Amino acid sequence: MIATARNPAAERSFRALRRGRWPVSAAGVIASAAAAAAFACASPTLPLPPPGYPSLGPGADADHVVLVSQCGGVEPWAVVVIINENTALPSSERGTVSFADGCGAWAATVFAHNGDWLEIWQESDTSRSTSVAVPVSLE
Repeated sequence: MIATARNPAAERSFRALRRGRWPVSAAGVIASAAAAAAFACASPTLPLPPPGYPSLGPGADADHVVLVSQCGGVEPWAVVVIINENTALPSSERGTVSFADGCGAWAATVFAHNGDWLEIWQESDTSRSTSVAVPVSLE
């Protein structure tokens, strides 16, 4: 017969495992939570994708176009920024902001003419996406 030293703590753990219980200490839970938090902070976040290209339509007059993007065009509840790159326009007419709904759909009326280029990006929380350039071409 082999002689073994008795370890009461090990025996309690073994009995708990046989009954389907896992021995857990408060220190073990705290250490696991701290390790998970440290690794979560170290993991990189994905960048915000650029917005999808919206459809363009005529506005209420010859100086405006309507941009419409369906669900998934941007992140839900994102802020959509549209800048007309035509520097000949007054600054008060060059920019527009729109707000996406819960599915990422948005619409905006923008001061623009055929041949203008619109730069569009989205912002969500503290992130900003890269922009897309959209040519204004209404026939």
